[in-house]
Amino acid sequence: MDNLSDKNRQRAGLLMVLFVVSVAALSVVVYFLARIFSIPVSIGVLLAALTLVPVLYLCASAERRVLNTFSGQQILDDEYPRLINLVEGVCLSTGIPIPEIRVIPTEARNIAAVGRSIERSTLIVTSGLLESASRVELEAVLANRISQIATGKTALTTTALTTFGLQIGSTSFRIRPFLALPSVLQKKIGLELDSSDDFVGDNAAVKITRYPPGMVEALRMMENRNHVTESGPIIDSLWVLSSDPKSNRPTVEARMTALREL
Repeated sequence: MDNLSDKNRQRAGLLMVLFVVSVAALSVVVYFLARIFSIPVSIGVLLAALTLVPVLYLCASAERRVLNTFSGQQILDDEYPRLINLVEGVCLSTGIPIPEIRVIPTEARNIAAVGRSIERSTLIVTSGLLESASRVELEAVLANRISQIATGKTALTTTALTTFGLQIGSTSFRIRPFLALPSVLQKKIGLELDSSDDFVGDNAAVKITRYPPGMVEALRMMENRNHVTESGPIIDSLWVLSSDPKSNRPTVEARMTALREL
């Protein structure tokens, strides 16, 4: 796990550097286009700056803005003792710091992990999941997401979504400047899930809990009750189960079948 974690850290760091270089190159292109059309140098510099600075700011604040889309707040130490105890236990098993935990009030049953750093990540847990899951089921889905944090997969995916997956604009009109990236490249940089990623996450959870039926029952309990209305398609890959009806992620049945064969 340590080797995979180091590899994903390096990929996330490289991805951030590539994004900054890409945005800087775009601002240079804007400047030279302005010069081609005989726009004064001062205006050209201003246009280049208006390309570079806002995009980098949006990138820097993207993770915070993602978390702010959910109505839940960080829980206190004396709230949800079962949840806190299970998170502490799984984190002890994986050797990572305890992430921030946010519970969002919704009947949906789902859980996500967000964060560009292993040391500073956030678990988003729905109240519907906490009310419906048994201890074994809750431990399984927590192990699923925390294992993704521990391997750096969450950091890589979050970095991809907040750089090359960045959305610019208002709620009514948003654009994704890098949407034209080929699907193969999007999977390579972590912007789009590979079809095997969900199976890998399920398997990693089982390695922690050592109880495949727990993950199977958790998936069955969450199936068809996992849609989180506040979640947009851009962060769909961070949830255990997809909240996007158009998602091409593996079906719950396929994932349960794979787990039964362990």
